[in-house]
Amino acid sequence: MTKLDSAFALEEKHGLVAVPGARYYSREFFDLEIEKLWPRVWQVACREEEIPNPGDFLEYTIGDQSIFVVRRDEETIRAYFNACPHRGTRLAVGVGKFGTAQIRCRYHAWRWNLDGEIVEIVDRHDYPETLTDDDVCLGEVQVGRWGGFVFVNMHPGCESLESFLGDIPERYAPYRFDQMRFRSYRTILFDCNWKTAVDSFNEGYHPQGLHPQMLTWFDDSMFVYEQIGQHSAYRQRERRREMGPSPRLGLARGDYDESALLAERVEAMKGLFTRADQAVLTDLKEHGPPPGKTAMQVFDDLRIKAMRDRGYDTTGITEDELLISGTIHLFPNLVGPINHGNATLYRLRPYGSDPERTVMDYWALEWLPAGAEAPPVERKSYEDWTTKDWGLINNQDFAMFADVASGQHSRGFRGALCNPVQEANLIHHQRVLDRYLGT
Repeated sequence: MTKLDSAFALEEKHGLVAVPGARYYSREFFDLEIEKLWPRVWQVACREEEIPNPGDFLEYTIGDQSIFVVRRDEETIRAYFNACPHRGTRLAVGVGKFGTAQIRCRYHAWRWNLDGEIVEIVDRHDYPETLTDDDVCLGEVQVGRWGGFVFVNMHPGCESLESFLGDIPERYAPYRFDQMRFRSYRTILFDCNWKTAVDSFNEGYHPQGLHPQMLTWFDDSMFVYEQIGQHSAYRQRERRREMGPSPRLGLARGDYDESALLAERVEAMKGLFTRADQAVLTDLKEHGPPPGKTAMQVFDDLRIKAMRDRGYDTTGITEDELLISGTIHLFPNLVGPINHGNATLYRLRPYGSDPERTVMDYWALEWLPAGAEAPPVERKSYEDWTTKDWGLINNQDFAMFADVASGQHSRGFRGALCNPVQEANLIHHQRVLDRYLGT
């Protein structure tokens, strides 16, 4: 195992773990990731719904590598390095369809079938007979599937996706990611390292500083953090029975109105709620809670009723499990809050070869009843995130990325001193990263 340069090594300091800023901006560390992490780790390239029909393809880029994922038939998905074996021409651009169920290079018109086997080399008689079909087949990338996600791995000898995911599929089976469909798809560029953005969504320690307006309805003391193999998560310790503020505010029960706080919560976080949940709140605001019930109890009852009315199968899931929310992080770069019926996921990755530029795919997923047709989803891209209002909380998060990136360069910054409880997932992320970089 190769030992990392001391400038990048995690350091034990007074019982804490210090994460050097250079891990976020150094060209040398970035190059290590490009060489040892991204070519050998399973990563989400797309959702199955993005390539629903045979011949549909999608281009996925990571660093300086381009891969295209293609559906061969209803049951089979393949992935290939996006380079013609002849002269290296990119074969697939963006999202599209190979209309003849063949992959054709637009430069010299060589053709392959969807299994990557050569179909035609134009004027092959000019080539020596020693040139074999294996010499000119497409370079295959490993493919795995779980929860409607299509994973790719560039290393032919990689561990299986099942091994990589570990306990994740069993733990999260009740959320039925495979039955979710896109409600929104946005791609945004940021001036920071990809890990800076992952970190911001992988802990619940920052709301008291960055989102103080949340504390009236957000109990930030209820989170439990856990590491699951290479991955991590945090969630509410228990179901909330009534809406109330963070203990940090020191408010007594008579100091606030629960219905008003609930309305604030849904308005602030409406991107995380389904349309059905928002309709439930409208009803609650109009009629109020009945005697003997809190607004939170009525809201939860209506949410569960709305799920069941829409056909969401709650068999084997307790009401507490249905209503407890949390955040999942699939190593290395997919993270976000999940609920039964919807999820908001952020896929972060380097933008080209710049250590301090990140592309974030902002995915809002919503459960779709069996037999229902998913609405068409328009992909939108933003080179400058400030050209759109993302809502107060997102705006606060996004603005912080560049400030963190700037401070990490400071000669006075001696490394991030992570909270050993509330930022345990960040420490775990860095340690798992070291396992890849040190081999």
